[in-house]
Amino acid sequence: MKGKTVGWHFQPLKSVRGWIGGHLRTWNRKEYTGETAASLWELHNVKSLGIKNNSWHLEATGPSPAITTPKGYSLNAFDSPYLQLRWKRSDASLHHTVPYVEWLRETDTDYSSDRRVYFYPDKTPLSREYQHSIMTMYRHPQWQGKIKRIRISLAPGESEVTFEIDSFFTVYDTRHTINNPIFILASCRYFNWTGDLDFLRRQINRMRLALRYQQTVMGGLEYNHIRNPWPGQDGLPSWHKDDNGKLTFNSGHGIGNNYWDILPFGWDDLYATNQYYAATLAMAEMEEAIEQNPGWNIPLGTTKLDPQQLRRHARQVKETANPLFWNEQDGRFIACIDKNDNKHDYGYTFLNLDAIWYDLANLGHGQQIMDWISGKRIIKGDTSSGADIYRWRFGPRATTRRNIEWYGQGWWAPENLDWGYQVQDGGAVLGFTFYDLWARLQILGPDNAWQRLTEILAWEKEVHSEGGYRKYYEGEKRGSTLQGGGTCGGLGIDHEFYESSLLPSIIPYGFLGLRARSDGSLVINPRLPKACPEIAVNNILYHNVRFDIRVTNKTIELNCKDLPLDPIRVVFEGTWKRRKSGWYGSTCVLNQAGICYFTQCN
Repeated sequence: MKGKTVGWHFQPLKSVRGWIGGHLRTWNRKEYTGETAASLWELHNVKSLGIKNNSWHLEATGPSPAITTPKGYSLNAFDSPYLQLRWKRSDASLHHTVPYVEWLRETDTDYSSDRRVYFYPDKTPLSREYQHSIMTMYRHPQWQGKIKRIRISLAPGESEVTFEIDSFFTVYDTRHTINNPIFILASCRYFNWTGDLDFLRRQINRMRLALRYQQTVMGGLEYNHIRNPWPGQDGLPSWHKDDNGKLTFNSGHGIGNNYWDILPFGWDDLYATNQYYAATLAMAEMEEAIEQNPGWNIPLGTTKLDPQQLRRHARQVKETANPLFWNEQDGRFIACIDKNDNKHDYGYTFLNLDAIWYDLANLGHGQQIMDWISGKRIIKGDTSSGADIYRWRFGPRATTRRNIEWYGQGWWAPENLDWGYQVQDGGAVLGFTFYDLWARLQILGPDNAWQRLTEILAWEKEVHSEGGYRKYYEGEKRGSTLQGGGTCGGLGIDHEFYESSLLPSIIPYGFLGLRARSDGSLVINPRLPKACPEIAVNNILYHNVRFDIRVTNKTIELNCKDLPLDPIRVVFEGTWKRRKSGWYGSTCVLNQAGICYFTQCN
């Protein structure tokens, strides 16, 4: 967007990679590519050797070589929180000097060290032959307003050096608020199931720092919920339309920051708070297990977190978030409260089901949520209600109220798609039906959850009888289209939707009630429906031991197929007794292979 962002790619137009190359070729904008782009830049103590092998080659001709962006290509600082230079140089700096950028605002006449940001020849996961040097600009107090020129000092104080430049461009802040808690939750779950102490030792301080970031930078401790401070992630949409349909962009706002990438979650954000709450409790359990097992020899030190403080804070988060994000009129949680104090609610089923899965929702709110999603309670103003919430059969719609105004800048004509033809506006994702089943099991009971599961299985059987997902939905004959493989659509089932594999895990996690804990114990708490009084699951791997597990609501059969390296503690709900032994209680230690039978006493 000229005047908002900038970018130059030093390859011939036909060779610019990725989506940006496609756009530049469509627009035929040669001034941003190849030799034409290079000719527009100003050079200081450096000469151009031309475009070779899809990069701009330069050679220093004097001390402190520098290059300056072309005249007439200004940018807006708010739209450019980061700059990125993809480049390499001939040798490492001899004097440990660091390259930097300086800039001119509209009223500036010369460059100044007061307007300077240093950068480093970093490698990122996307780096190939070039360093990806990322400059964090938004934190500098003088990175404001219109920026008319940028000077890149490539090698301060040096004169015998050559360079290759792939590209230079502005970058929005597209970080995700949920990466840290997902990392924590995934690490805890992996350790709990494997007992991999080497993994825990290597990861624990990263996990601690990830939570500390959420507590501090993301406002967890200050607000008892997540408040997103990142530029452009303030919950505001990136455009609006007047009554005549005239479109006005609110550029730099509405930057996606989670899985739901076209929705401008942010500022006071429940989606991020759900996972922050869960990560806080997971770390409390992990830190407590580390305390209780000094023989694990896991690092403590200054980064260690106090489990009791974490649990107290989690209670405060739950007590704060439930009233703050609750829509009292409609009886469900809102997505977020934006920086202008506007609340956004389009009937986000996934958000509300997350709140139940992570146990952030209190019991009363959980019951109201399930009354709404199950169709028992009709909400005035919703586009979809009652049985229509399950229009797609395999799970609830992601949203129940039409949204044609609250989006990020990449999705500015939502009215062009009918309701249900966009996953994030009346569509659905197969994998997230797991959370619906979980919520039904916890709040409506196992019979209700099982009935819903049988309806999903009937749909799946019908799909496969007609040749699979793509055949079943081709030609819009089922009322929507599949997203995936590069096309948008209303239903997320295959291709990049790996989360579809979540659905079967409702059997072990839900109906069998399996939960691996950080203290090295495996919880089994079966909750079976009347229609299925017995369930068996084979080859459950726990701490490198394979189990076949067969349960009813009153009996548990464990076939331990491998000799445990260390004794395994199995924890039951209530009091149980083991057949052909004198043991009874709620925690049984297994140290031999073989079959064990347990019966509930109460």
